[in-house]
Amino acid sequence: MAESSLIKTTYVKRKSSFSSLIECLFCPKSFISTENGAKNPVLAHLLKEHKFVIAEVQNITNFPSYMYYWKKRLAEVPITDVCAVIKSNTKDGDLGETEDFYLLTNFLPEDSALREQLKEDEIACILEEQQKERSDKSFNRRCLFCKQQFKENRNELFEHMIKKHAFNIGNPDNIVHVNELLDSLADKLKSLTCLFCNKQFQDWNTLREHMRKKNHKRIDPKDKSYDKFYLINYLEPGKDWEELQAESEEEVEKAEEDWSGWNEQVESTFSCLFCDLCYKDMGNILIHMQEEHDFDLQSVKRQMGLDFYLQVKAVNYIRRQVEKLKCPFCQLQSGSQKELNLHMDKETHCRLPDDKTIWDQPEYFFPTLENDGLLCFLDDDSIEEDEITVLDNVLPEDVPDVH
Repeated sequence: MAESSLIKTTYVKRKSSFSSLIECLFCPKSFISTENGAKNPVLAHLLKEHKFVIAEVQNITNFPSYMYYWKKRLAEVPITDVCAVIKSNTKDGDLGETEDFYLLTNFLPEDSALREQLKEDEIACILEEQQKERSDKSFNRRCLFCKQQFKENRNELFEHMIKKHAFNIGNPDNIVHVNELLDSLADKLKSLTCLFCNKQFQDWNTLREHMRKKNHKRIDPKDKSYDKFYLINYLEPGKDWEELQAESEEEVEKAEEDWSGWNEQVESTFSCLFCDLCYKDMGNILIHMQEEHDFDLQSVKRQMGLDFYLQVKAVNYIRRQVEKLKCPFCQLQSGSQKELNLHMDKETHCRLPDDKTIWDQPEYFFPTLENDGLLCFLDDDSIEEDEITVLDNVLPEDVPDVH
């Protein structure tokens, strides 16, 4: 159709000139260009000066191209041919008079076709960029948390950060502009800033301890500055990577805290790994599991040589299986919590499987139970010696490597 041809011509010819200004659709006034038009001042200008509204502007891909197209079209056809007209009786506060407002919406076929074409063009560009990154043999980055270097294969860096540092920012195949993302994270760490809550600390060890104990070894899915790095935002405008990551809706904590006394200020609830019982004291829940379920977490840790990260995996694995009504030891599926508890007690199956590979998996780095108090107070006195050496001897200014 004619519109599609004009759309493609518009995108190809004008794409390189969108780094400066966007012109109003009806007058010579210009505004600073932004790819996402949701907060562009041109919208307020259009409403106030021209009684013109663009619907769902936050979902428009490549807003400058969109504006250029409609400026060209509205110079050729009457506005009533392409816009819905809404009559308002608010003129000068007089309920007896009305004035017309014009609504440009994707319910109109031409506007819908434009938005779809711009989205397809953007997806094509971003997928091309991602493919280049995936095959880039010049990739050379250092881990964000230690001094290990990774070359050519970016997946190895992401896998390393998951396994060694419990830090996961998603599947590398779903991420684009990888170097820019890693630069951004490295800059935050260099300034001793938490990657999740953006709280700044005085030294690296305090920051590291905060991120570990608060489960902040991740990035905030509500931080819109990360949207550009996840393909979901290009494939489905209006959705975001928060949905992809399946993060909870809980607000990021804002309260100021004295992190030197963090342990004393935290109020946690400790839940049994095998039943619904909870205590406010960790000691009581450990005693309960030992007496009622014949499961001694401290003995398991010593006998199996579990460092902090393996303890995290073990706890999350057991919780995940019990949540799915499956025996953590033999994987027998039960029909109810009561049936599962009877089986585990009778067979003495309140324990980890003999085959460590069943639960020593990256997926169990992530909490099964939200705000799991047990994870916050796991002992880390058996962390591998080389891990302690690497982390404790890193100077704050040496943490990130942005090249």
